[in-house]
Amino acid sequence: MATPSMFAHGALRRSIAQAVMTACLGMAALSAFASDDEGEFTGYLRAGAGTSSHGGTQNCYYLGNGNGHGYRLGNECDSYTEFGYSRTMAKADDGVKLVGYIMVNDYSGDSAYSGKLGISQIFVQAKGLDWLNGGTAWVGERYYERPDIHWMDLQYINLNGTGGGFDNIGTDLGGKFSYAIFKDNDTNNIAGTSLNNYSFKSSNSAIRNNFLYRGLPVNAGGTLDLAVSLITPSSPDNGGASRHSGYSLHLFHNQDVMGGGNTFGVQYGVGAGTGRGDPGTYTVATPWTAFGSNGPCCNRMGVSGSTLLGSDDTRLRIFDALWIQPTKDFGAGFNYIHQEDKSPVYGINGASSGTSKWDSFGIRPSYAINEHFKLQGQIGIDRLSYPGTDTENLTTFTIAPTISLGKGFFDRPELRFFVTHAKWNNAATANINANNANSVGALGMATSGTSFGVQVEAWWGKNWF
Repeated sequence: MATPSMFAHGALRRSIAQAVMTACLGMAALSAFASDDEGEFTGYLRAGAGTSSHGGTQNCYYLGNGNGHGYRLGNECDSYTEFGYSRTMAKADDGVKLVGYIMVNDYSGDSAYSGKLGISQIFVQAKGLDWLNGGTAWVGERYYERPDIHWMDLQYINLNGTGGGFDNIGTDLGGKFSYAIFKDNDTNNIAGTSLNNYSFKSSNSAIRNNFLYRGLPVNAGGTLDLAVSLITPSSPDNGGASRHSGYSLHLFHNQDVMGGGNTFGVQYGVGAGTGRGDPGTYTVATPWTAFGSNGPCCNRMGVSGSTLLGSDDTRLRIFDALWIQPTKDFGAGFNYIHQEDKSPVYGINGASSGTSKWDSFGIRPSYAINEHFKLQGQIGIDRLSYPGTDTENLTTFTIAPTISLGKGFFDRPELRFFVTHAKWNNAATANINANNANSVGALGMATSGTSFGVQVEAWWGKNWF
C-alpha cells in the first residue's frame, strides 16, 4: 500500500525534474545556439493524436522483432521529448574548461505525455587538454554514439550508458579515435526475504569497453567508421546462472551522394553483444518476450544485452540507408535491412533452435510545393520469420501533407496531417495486435487497417557528441 512518504518522494522527484526543464526553457529564451561559455539549449520532441478505421485510439502497424517502431511517418502512437542544457562550469587561464551537460526527458506509449520527467543525461566534459590532440575527456551518464535510420527510428548502434572516456582524439591517419568504459545493467539479484538471511545471488551487470574510430578517409567523399564493444560480466557465475562474455563488431561506410549521404553497415554480435535480453519463452502472439529484461530497446546493438546469452547466440545485420536531396524541392530516404538472429533451444526461437530472419525495405519521398509546404509519403515492407512458423508479412503506406520550416528532407519542425494504411497476412495478425501497446487486440482477426491524425516533430541545437 502506498504511504505518504512514497507520495512525497515521487512528488519531490517530479518537482526536481520539472525545475530542471523550467530552467532549460528559461535559458533557451536567452540563446538556443550559443557557445559553451554562454550556454546552449538542445532538444527533440514528437507528439500527435489520431484514430483508426477500427475506432477508438490510433493503431500503429509494425511486426516487432524487438524493434520499437516500424516505418514511422504517420505510424507512431507514442510521445517523446527531451530537453538538454550545457554550459561551461569552470575555465582555467590556459583555456582548459569543464563543461556540464544535463538532459531531462518524458516518454509515453500513447498520445498524452506521462508527466513523469526524469534525468536522462548528466555528465561533465573536459575540453582543451593539449595532450588529447583536440579530443575531450568525460565522466557521467550520457547518450553516446546513437546514429539512426531516422525514418525507421532504428538506432542501429547505440552506446548509451554510465561511464567515462576520451572522445575524438586526432590521429595522423585522418579520422578520430575514442575510447569509453561503461557499467551496464547495474543491478544485483538477492536471495532471502529479510536482513538476517539476505545473500548475494547473482548480478545482471556487465563491464563494457568501447573502441571507436570515426571518419577514416578511404575514397573521395567517403569515410569508414569502426566500433568494437567488449562485454564482460561483473560478477562470477553463481546462483545457478552461468554468465558469459560477449562482443559486437561494427563497420560503416559513409558516402556523400546527391546532396545527402549513404551509410552501408555490417554488424555482428555474440552473446551479450547481440543486444538481446534474458532468454524468454517464444510465442507467436508475444515474440518480443524473447528480448526480455536486461536488454536494450528496439534492435539496438553496441550496449550490453544479457550475460546469460552464450557464444551460440549471435546476430548478423547488413543494411544500407540512403538519403538524397538532389534539388531544393525533392528529397528522399531509402533503406534495406537484413538481420539474422541465431539462438539455441531457448530464447527467440522457443523450443526450436535455429535462426530468425528479418528483412525490411522502405522509401520515404518528400516534395516541397512551396517554401513551407511539403507532400511526404512512405512505403515500408517487412518480412519476419521464426523457425517452425509461417513467415509474417507487413506493408504500410502513408501520405502526409506537411507544414515545414523549409523545403529540405530534414528541415524541422514539421506539422503533419497523415493517413496510413497497412496490410498484413494471417501469420502476422497476432503480432500486429500485440504491438499496439495502447490498443492491444483492437484489430481482432483483421488483416488490414487505416489510421489518420496529426503529428509534430521538431529538434534543435547540435548533437553533443
